[in-house]
Amino acid sequence: MRKYLPICGLVGAGLLVIGLVLFALAPAFNLKVGIPLIGGVLLLVVFFALGFDMVKRFWSRRSTQYGANAVLMILIVLALLVLVNFVSTRHHWVFDTTKVKIYSLSDQTIKILKNLKQEVKIIAFYRQGRGQRLKDLLESYRARSRKVTFEFVDPDRSPEKARRYGIKEYETVVAECGTREERFTGEATEKKLTNAILKVSKEKKKVVYFLKGHGEKGLDDTGRKGFNVVKEELENNNYEPKSLLLAEEDEVPGDCSLLVAAGPQKEYLVKELSMIRDYLDRGGKAFFLLDPGVYSGLEGIAASWSVVLGDDFVVDASGIGSLFGVSYAMPIISTYGNHPITKDLRVMSFYPLARSVSLSKQSKEGIQGTELAKTSPQSWAERDLTPLKAKAKPPRFDPKTDKKGPISLAVAVSGEPKTSSSAGKKTRLVVFGDSDFADNQFFKQQANGDLFLNCINWLTEEEELISIRPKSPEFNPLQLTKNQARTIFWLVLIIYPATVLITGVSIWWRRKR
Repeated sequence: MRKYLPICGLVGAGLLVIGLVLFALAPAFNLKVGIPLIGGVLLLVVFFALGFDMVKRFWSRRSTQYGANAVLMILIVLALLVLVNFVSTRHHWVFDTTKVKIYSLSDQTIKILKNLKQEVKIIAFYRQGRGQRLKDLLESYRARSRKVTFEFVDPDRSPEKARRYGIKEYETVVAECGTREERFTGEATEKKLTNAILKVSKEKKKVVYFLKGHGEKGLDDTGRKGFNVVKEELENNNYEPKSLLLAEEDEVPGDCSLLVAAGPQKEYLVKELSMIRDYLDRGGKAFFLLDPGVYSGLEGIAASWSVVLGDDFVVDASGIGSLFGVSYAMPIISTYGNHPITKDLRVMSFYPLARSVSLSKQSKEGIQGTELAKTSPQSWAERDLTPLKAKAKPPRFDPKTDKKGPISLAVAVSGEPKTSSSAGKKTRLVVFGDSDFADNQFFKQQANGDLFLNCINWLTEEEELISIRPKSPEFNPLQLTKNQARTIFWLVLIIYPATVLITGVSIWWRRKR
């Protein structure tokens, strides 16, 4: 009988382990779990009751004690690994070492996800085994908001679902929110995904009117000086940009959320100026981008809201521009005012040929204003506009007529409407002394585009969208010098393996002796 006791102990221990594993996989005490658990416990009780002296002799051996110590250390290490795995599954730590933080969600994405009020479902139609990068991105989105859910569908394995959504191409992503739907194909970037979520999560598009007929930047102009990029970005942010010839209207349209005058080259008609003035007096929102050397008539309207436009152009003599290959007439800004539009800006912006825009020293009652962007102390506002002409000599600072820097280039103001019928509304106005900084050529340079869109968001009372937007993917291959490559070769392929081999041989030789 006693010769079967070791077998009894081993079988009992095995059954106990099997029962514990089954319980861990499905934490419910049922017949499948209970039989091995109870059987294992009973066999171990029999083993220890009848073979106690055998167990005592076994544990008194020195080899058993060494083995027990080794097993104990292994169990401790395994317990630590299980603990680390348990914590890591509930708390995600991600380290993004890319230069432009490609694998970190942008400020805009985080804000949009935080403010989601309805559930947004993302359906990605990818072949099986594809789309891992998109899956990682969607996991990041879901970690930020429980309102985001997603699923991957293989069009070849689920043709009925692909047919229901009208899928004609692989790598098509569909975003759904209620009855609204947005889709895109091709590379699934954070920018595309965030724009899709933004479009389906907002119930109504706000209309932004761009004035035309006086040489303003055109929404459909794809040339260097056009505003076609602005149009595309506004559409991506769920706005509806439209052109407006105000001379053909009796008043600013009632669906206007924002009126934009982007670089007019001619003066507006008296009728148009009157309509713009009335629109602001009733609590409207306007964005003026007025270039130097041009009188548009909007200067007087801006002055009525405590904004002063200088008859000058700004010269930047700091030398910063020369590092980027730009002229003295393109001031570079790194100092921003304390305002919702600029609160998160940490990147410089630049303005090809700008005039000064400042707050009136005697602001009118009920108007709050902030100077958004200021040049360096080495700049000045040049009153002589002759250097703007071709072949003119570079300007020199004249303390008698010119204004020493820092010079403000942009102002944001808000105030109570001037008509009693607009109770509850608040007029908002942003004025820049340049329109070129947001054209097709410069919109995506540095912080220019973010600053422009932040102005749009603030003016249309969409403050939650004010942010730094998703960055574009950038290919940055690892570049190694010959010495670095040689060092890695010797360390990884020669020294490390040789060290392990020599250590192993020396231990074997000592034990053999």
